Amino acid sequence: MIAFGFKGPDAAQAGNLESWLSDLRTAGFSWMEIRAPEERDPAWEARLQEWRERDGWSLAVHARFFGVNLSSPNPRVRRAAVEVALEDLMFASRIGAKRLNVHAGDVNWYDIPPPDHSAHASMVHELNRLRAQHLAAAAISIAEIGEAAREMDIEVVVENLYKPWELLRTPEETRDFFERLEPRIGFTLDVGHARIAGCSPIAFMEALNRRVRHIHLHWNDGLFDTHDFPDLSEPDLRELVRASAQFSPQVLLVIEILPGSSNGRIEPFCEWPAQAYAVLREKM
Repeated sequence: MIAFGFKGPDAAQAGNLESWLSDLRTAGFSWMEIRAPEERDPAWEARLQEWRERDGWSLAVHARFFGVNLSSPNPRVRRAAVEVALEDLMFASRIGAKRLNVHAGDVNWYDIPPPDHSAHASMVHELNRLRAQHLAAAAISIAEIGEAAREMDIEVVVENLYKPWELLRTPEETRDFFERLEPRIGFTLDVGHARIAGCSPIAFMEALNRRVRHIHLHWNDGLFDTHDFPDLSEPDLRELVRASAQFSPQVLLVIEILPGSSNGRIEPFCEWPAQAYAVLREKM
């Protein structure tokens, strides 16, 4: 059955959100996705455990990714990145989370000339050669993280990205990448990332099908990752919600915006699950 979640707070933001948690739960949300912290904080972990045990929230964890590259072909760099992800996995285990979301990584080469430049073809060829190496390294990293997660009964999901030097930009590359991984590892479809990459989010669903377990739902103008609220008056968003239930009936839709933030007013959040169920009842 389809479920709804949202981006959860960090320890500093928790006080602002806690007064609204009951309303959000009543509205139909059941999951929070929590950013893995840089440092261990037992008081914050205890608070998250309390929300889960007392109020029935299911928790997912978004692993750290700034400066962390699981796809580095350098063995020492890749090893360090895996160790960071394993620390985040341990945080997920301590708070009783069910899922860990990770980024596959990037090629770290940003000097890409436009198509009308004389060097464009040769530099893109070199970028793609490096991309193949990074994809192979990322698969090794994620397989190791997935193996550790299996022993903790935590599911690992891997997210699509959007910049030319980042991995998993297109449905085709993402499908081919997941063929290297065991079926237990799922795919996170980030709708906003797909739009900036110039790819239809539904094309990702068609390519990955039931491997889509987790959806980061937010909107943008196709140019910048602004994380606008997913207003279901937008026809493309209604189509996407219906398609998500069709391709992956057990999918989790996470509005990747913090309730109560500047682009996440509480009122639209509390109305959203009912609107989504109404959309799901519409005929395709």
